[in-house]
Amino acid sequence: MKKTIVSFVVVGLAMSPVFAKPLRVPLMAENGSGESGYAMLYPHGARTNVVVHLRGTPNGIAQPDHIHAGTCPNVNPKPAYMLKPVKHGTSVTMVHASLKQLLATPMAINVHESPSDLRKYVACGDIRAH
Repeated sequence: MKKTIVSFVVVGLAMSPVFAKPLRVPLMAENGSGESGYAMLYPHGARTNVVVHLRGTPNGIAQPDHIHAGTCPNVNPKPAYMLKPVKHGTSVTMVHASLKQLLATPMAINVHESPSDLRKYVACGDIRAH
């Protein structure tokens, strides 16, 4: 009897969306910024944890980043999902959308130069299954 109960618990955990495979999104430099890296999207059921890693970021500047509708470099300027700014090359945000939702239509992660220059993009990456 104990084996059966343990089996159901293990199978239940393996099927949980929290343990689904994360998605890696390459972020390519734009506008000669020299900033590049990747974002990891970790599914958590109806939410997704977005972790951005960038190299070549300027010291002391928090760079806004968002998920936008569209593909690089032609994203919709209005963000679909706000992300916490990239500081010291990293940003971590729990987005209230499932990974499945983020993959349903063309979306991209876009990093801006600074809060005072949102029109200049420094890195961008399309969210798509590989």
